[in-house]
Amino acid sequence: MENKIIETLPKGIVERDLTYPDTRKGGDYFAKGIDCNDHQFEIWYVRNFGWCIPTLDIGGAGRQATRRTYAVKVDTGNVVRIGKGPHVTATHRVYVRESRLKDLQKFLDLRRKGAGDAGSIRDRISTRRAQGQQERAAGNHYWRWNS
Repeated sequence: MENKIIETLPKGIVERDLTYPDTRKGGDYFAKGIDCNDHQFEIWYVRNFGWCIPTLDIGGAGRQATRRTYAVKVDTGNVVRIGKGPHVTATHRVYVRESRLKDLQKFLDLRRKGAGDAGSIRDRISTRRAQGQQERAAGNHYWRWNS
């Protein structure tokens, strides 16, 4: 999954953050006092969007070969939908060490906010689909093929 660093990492992430903490030497542990889901996160460089943090996977209809996900853009905080295709030129896993928690906290906060926003978007889409199915089941069609 890890690609060679093609693009400059986002400001606040250093190359050392991309390596798994070596706990054998002591002292280089994951950050304490945070949720275990926050011990690591992914960043993807997407040609059109820049650096993005994947937040919420999008279920595919049999398209398991290419991963699709909601993501949050690092530079703006906007939610986008991206797929794992040729436009993704770099992917990295960032490990949150105790010594780096302060510098990486903004990325964890951004991911958490992006996940909430993505959940709201997904709920809105699902609700709209469910309401459409109810309307069609009741015989209410708002379109005609031959009008």
